[in-house]
Amino acid sequence: SILSEAYLSIRSNLAFSTDHGVPRSLMITSTRPAEGKSTTSLATAIVLSRTGKKVLLVDGDMRSPSVHEFAGVANTQGLSNFLSGENDWASLVVKAKSGSFSVLPAGPVPPNAAELLSGDRMNLLMSELVSKFDHVVVDAPPILGIADAPLLSRSVEGCVLVIEAEGVAVRGIKASLERLHAVHARVLGAVLTKLKAHQATYGYGYGYSYGYGQSEEK
Repeated sequence: SILSEAYLSIRSNLAFSTDHGVPRSLMITSTRPAEGKSTTSLATAIVLSRTGKKVLLVDGDMRSPSVHEFAGVANTQGLSNFLSGENDWASLVVKAKSGSFSVLPAGPVPPNAAELLSGDRMNLLMSELVSKFDHVVVDAPPILGIADAPLLSRSVEGCVLVIEAEGVAVRGIKASLERLHAVHARVLGAVLTKLKAHQATYGYGYGYSYGYGQSEEK
């Protein structure tokens, strides 16, 4: 489908983002909710796993988890458990119901997500995960308003910003990028979502559209 081709293009572009190909650890975030970041995180994990790589999708949005719903797994335990002191991270990882990738759900919603991410355990976890998986994709919370995404960016190799076409003011996008740059995050690029077909036509005799229709994604 056209949407699948779009995500394959994203995978190809990520392969040129570092000197060793697709980043081993990657965070996907957005300026605000409902821009399509969770869908993009899921699709990125799927296209990477189809290359034969061992891929883990981490739900880093502990305030409003959704990855477990898309992957068809339970959310009884997950990232918040590890950050709260559970050391056996492998017992928290499950296989997605459909697809050849694994999932680390967000786990129970903690009262202090930013505080959990402020410690060293996220860095410890990511170092363990990249030693066991070829690629780790983190679905992070939106940037503006909360500290979680900038904190998560310290633990990954690169970040991708999801932007809803005609949905966010330019000043909001600039503010998001400034927050990421303030913590020295490596911004690899942006994914434009919910783009209308007539806005996404290239000029070489073919059309190419990329959007979500009536998606309810964050």
